[in-house]
Amino acid sequence: MILDSMKNLCQGIQDQRFIDTMILDHLLSLAMIQDDQIQKRLLKELIRGYVLLEKRVDDLLKNTLPEVVANEIKYKGHFTPRSYDCTIIFFDIVEFTHMAEKIPGKQLIELLNIICLGLDDLIANNLGTKIKTIGDAYMAVFGAPCKYENHALMAVKTGLGALKLVDLFNSHYEQKITVRIGIHTGSVIAGVIGKERMQFDIFGDNVNIASRYESSGIAGKVNVSQETYLRTRDFFEYEERGDIALKNKGNMKAYITVREL
Repeated sequence: MILDSMKNLCQGIQDQRFIDTMILDHLLSLAMIQDDQIQKRLLKELIRGYVLLEKRVDDLLKNTLPEVVANEIKYKGHFTPRSYDCTIIFFDIVEFTHMAEKIPGKQLIELLNIICLGLDDLIANNLGTKIKTIGDAYMAVFGAPCKYENHALMAVKTGLGALKLVDLFNSHYEQKITVRIGIHTGSVIAGVIGKERMQFDIFGDNVNIASRYESSGIAGKVNVSQETYLRTRDFFEYEERGDIALKNKGNMKAYITVREL
């Protein structure tokens, strides 16, 4: 009888050990499953964070550079300089230096920001690319870095749109402004300059000529070169100014855009 009790006790101990082993194995299995789930969740969160970061960097790059340029740099590591047939436009606020002497700096920045934001939208809607601002001067190009045929037409439309933008500004704000606008069409070389703050820019004599048409232009008018006139005369009514003296360029024909036909 005692022997039977001992056997039962041993059997009970063995059964308990078996149960304990089963429980331990089950707990280890659960721990492994839970650990695997945690790892998967952490990996998923890590990937999601990386994707969001990459998107933010990508958005920042495309906000700094034209999208087609940003994509080429992203996938090739650089943007290859190339030539474009394009149309360049310059905007400049008349007597800006004198204006800056009369109004507070904060108000001056707000004024410039309103004008530049309006030009940004106008140029983007007309398939143009903003190049840069230098003080109160604003430069844009049509037909680069994305090539298309009617870039001169879109540039002149933008010039007329800018005059309407200025009229709208003057109807809402006490500080009145006038702009000069110069447009010229020709070939340029385009590339990305810099490392820390990369900038897409265009270079060549035709850029200088476009700038001269702005600085020699009539305020409140869209002044265009003969090359731009020849490419767009079927779409706009022009008034011929005749030959004008362009700094370091001699005399060149100029035209004033009257209206779109």
